[in-house]
Amino acid sequence: MNEFDMAEPKAAALKRGWMEKQHHNAMKSFERRWFELYGCELRYYEKDQSDVACRVINVKGNTFREGKKTAKRLEFLLETPNDSLAKSYKFGCDQENEYNEWKSALAEAAAFDRVTVAIAPQRPNIVALVNGKSGGKQGTKLIEKIKKHLGDANVVDIMSLAEAGKGIKGPFGALSMHANDGPNTRFLVCGGDGTVGWTLQDMEKLIQSGGINADIPIAVLPLGTGNDMARTLRCGGGYSGEKMLPILMKAAVGERKKLDRWKVCVTAESGEGEPFVREFLMCNYFSIGWDAVVARGFHVKRELSPNLFKNRIINKLWYLYFSFGNLVGNFDASKGVELEVDGKPVQIPKGIKSVAVINIPSFSGGADLWGKSSSGAFQKPKTDDGILEIVGTYNPLHLGFVIVKLRTAVRIAQGKVVTVKTKPCSEGGPKPGKGTCMQVDGEPYFLDHKGFHDDVNYKPEKNLKEGNVMVKVEISHHAVATLVESPEGGGCCTTPKVE
Repeated sequence: MNEFDMAEPKAAALKRGWMEKQHHNAMKSFERRWFELYGCELRYYEKDQSDVACRVINVKGNTFREGKKTAKRLEFLLETPNDSLAKSYKFGCDQENEYNEWKSALAEAAAFDRVTVAIAPQRPNIVALVNGKSGGKQGTKLIEKIKKHLGDANVVDIMSLAEAGKGIKGPFGALSMHANDGPNTRFLVCGGDGTVGWTLQDMEKLIQSGGINADIPIAVLPLGTGNDMARTLRCGGGYSGEKMLPILMKAAVGERKKLDRWKVCVTAESGEGEPFVREFLMCNYFSIGWDAVVARGFHVKRELSPNLFKNRIINKLWYLYFSFGNLVGNFDASKGVELEVDGKPVQIPKGIKSVAVINIPSFSGGADLWGKSSSGAFQKPKTDDGILEIVGTYNPLHLGFVIVKLRTAVRIAQGKVVTVKTKPCSEGGPKPGKGTCMQVDGEPYFLDHKGFHDDVNYKPEKNLKEGNVMVKVEISHHAVATLVESPEGGGCCTTPKVE
């Protein structure tokens, strides 16, 4: 038995959710807490994340109180045995339906034993897939912490599988090992956006072969830098030593969230032989322009000098360094790129140096490029509407203002199929020898007249008068994935918000 199952009780939860618990009688102040009702035992988490349990004896009437922040709060009194904790607790809910559900469940718990009232589905079986190399090898330290709660069998280091060189590897191997664990299984991916995308890709392979249930959702515990997918799922910007049990709880009770996945087909023609063709799967975003140049510079430096990238703060400082180095002299996307959306040409506004095609509301470590304000010309973005948003930025300073919410990016279009083409050099396209930088889900790629280059040691030829490459990128809908959104009130890697 692991700690996450909780030694007692092991019955299924009748109800779980947020309530407000009075913690100071004289001041009548309430604090928001996460509660779970197991039979006639009510468990909740104090501010320091400690687990507290009390037995339900009786539920008395309710009172109504006007408040400053909310129009009303419905309150009830819960009597418990006179033990070391307290004899009674006062609880409150702002929503009448939540109040009625909690009061009914607690009254039933007081009247019947836990076997009778334990009618909810059993707690999900959490399987953690950890990238031991993520976050400056932060994942390696995390493995032992998670094992204390889930047990050895439910924690897999996917990098160990990937490097074993035998049999099934990486996320595919871990997913295969736990494919038949039961309908209540949930996978917790511990790593960066690249690890999440890798897992979703392997999950799709298993689904297509009938090797795993397509409805099994994936939760995220973010490691490393960026973590745009985790931010979208309200899981925070990165793990920094928080207690593990609350994180696992949120992965277990979080709502399912659908996410569109997209196919990115890149064709590059240089006039030398056959065109280069490469396909990617995208969850977050695609971009071409100054930001992709910065992403590649950052990636190359980190791969060649990993000792200079020891933590999240230092990583961000390096990113700023490469960003300021690209304030001027960048490729002008408004002159050198053609854009088509759903088969129709779209004009890129003057001065735009980078074009991004986005699927989620977080870019490059938390920037909401599209913004929250409504516009009659566009519909509200969703992660599962089959529609992409196309935006532009002028330079790194512009993106900086977006990150601190002083501006938004330039909204260009929305559509289901997006095509981006670079123009010839004579018409404003990339100069010979410069090549083209692009990024997919934060992973940078460089290509020139010799093809695609993933090798960080590759250096393009300089002073070329010829050798221009024209790039065509087509983005179309591919599939829909199921993930887990952290409950309202606090991300996976933040303590529950107290109101």
